[in-house]
Amino acid sequence: MTKKDPLEIIREISQKISKLEIRGATKITIEALKALREFVKYAPKENFHELFKDAINMLLKSRPTEPAMQNGIKYVLYTYNNLAKKNASIDEIKEAIEITSMKYISMIKHAIEKIVEIGWKRIPDDGTIMTHCHSSTVVRILIEAKQRGKSFVVISSETRPMYQGRITSRELAKSGIKVYHIVDSAMRWAARHFKPDLALVGADAITSTGVIINKVGSRLLALTAKEFDIPLYVAATLLKLDPRTAFGEYTPIEMRDPSEVWPDAPENVIVLNPAFETVSPEYIDGIITEFGIIPPSEVLRAFKELYKEIWQISKEYRI
Repeated sequence: MTKKDPLEIIREISQKISKLEIRGATKITIEALKALREFVKYAPKENFHELFKDAINMLLKSRPTEPAMQNGIKYVLYTYNNLAKKNASIDEIKEAIEITSMKYISMIKHAIEKIVEIGWKRIPDDGTIMTHCHSSTVVRILIEAKQRGKSFVVISSETRPMYQGRITSRELAKSGIKVYHIVDSAMRWAARHFKPDLALVGADAITSTGVIINKVGSRLLALTAKEFDIPLYVAATLLKLDPRTAFGEYTPIEMRDPSEVWPDAPENVIVLNPAFETVSPEYIDGIITEFGIIPPSEVLRAFKELYKEIWQISKEYRI
């Protein structure tokens, strides 16, 4: 086995996540846990415990608004702590971390498959769908609907300042779906002009009360949908639920580097760059989850029922 710096493996992935070289909550989660598995292979036994804790902290700090990743890390950390308390050997701990990481990756992949299986049926034939930013789950739902013979067009907003909406437009167009690409501020114009049948977005986080947190601009789409009587659905795995919100805490809204918006802003111009915003339950017609299409008020109950072990762990590890 070629020798590698185990923390450099984690540092590299953390930086890619932080710089949006790795995008999307599901992909971030999978890559973070794969990095932990890789870390385990190369971490030396003599200071494994210290290095492991550093690795966990580095990943957690890479994107604060990503409960799917945090729930996965808690899942792995719980396994580690249980074995460490029993004075298990480092080899036993390493094997358990690898198994637990893969188990969570399989869990989230299976959840997405179920969401796609449920979600494509909700896409109206000969309809128009509005979406915002880039959600791999939303894209997969739309492509699946296309492959099942449905014909529809998509209105995709570009998503300033990092233009993730262009990823959505590109992927859909490549799959033969007709796409109208608009600037974020043109949502009301597009709704008035095209009279969409459905609005569909993903989510980076879900709170215990059914508030969703998604890329800034999502609330504008929600308000537009409400004004023009367009049903708004959110496609997201329940693993994106932030259990801390059930205990009075808030999911942090990441503020990103102002230079993403305006690299050479004039002196005395303060550029603000919030990455996410909330969409309240009253704007959401349903959340398409692996549990089924449920109202926002049911997300915590469904999470507890489907992921009992992670719920129990989350009560112990509020990180």
